[in-house]
Amino acid sequence: MEHRVLAKLALDRDIGILKTPISGITIGIGESGEKKSLADMYLGLPNWNFPKNPIPTTDGKVSMMHCYHFLEHLTGEDAILFLKEVQRVLMYGGIFQYGVPYYTSELAYQDLTHKSFWTESSFKMLMNNPYYDPETTGFKWELELQSQCIIGVVGRNLMLIGQLIKKGKDQ
Repeated sequence: MEHRVLAKLALDRDIGILKTPISGITIGIGESGEKKSLADMYLGLPNWNFPKNPIPTTDGKVSMMHCYHFLEHLTGEDAILFLKEVQRVLMYGGIFQYGVPYYTSELAYQDLTHKSFWTESSFKMLMNNPYYDPETTGFKWELELQSQCIIGVVGRNLMLIGQLIKKGKDQ
């Protein structure tokens, strides 16, 4: 049985189907060590540092971004800037996959370099925030939550994992 089916039975909720990327460039964010996502391009310290460096690709060329254990190292304001940058480089239908420590887990607080904390509502609140009214800011979110769940073996290592999809034009 798939986790999605189990969640539907146990919670009477649909957690959404994970999308498969379309062809295009794939990027692994924060992947400067041994853990790699088999992406075409890896961006991480010491050679790449956000927000100092933008994502080095042209607009709308990326089909998939892997971003695990990265967002929590940004301040909330820098995380918003980073997600705007993600939206810029993703093609329509492109996927942003993420994994961050869940805000109640020990994992979220044991690393003193963590600067932001994430809940199951964080992305929904950001993408639907009235402060991002396109008429007043000139910016409109095209990223939408596709699937998300909290997962872990024990409470101390819970992770929030999921996908955002760049919707728009003919999506």
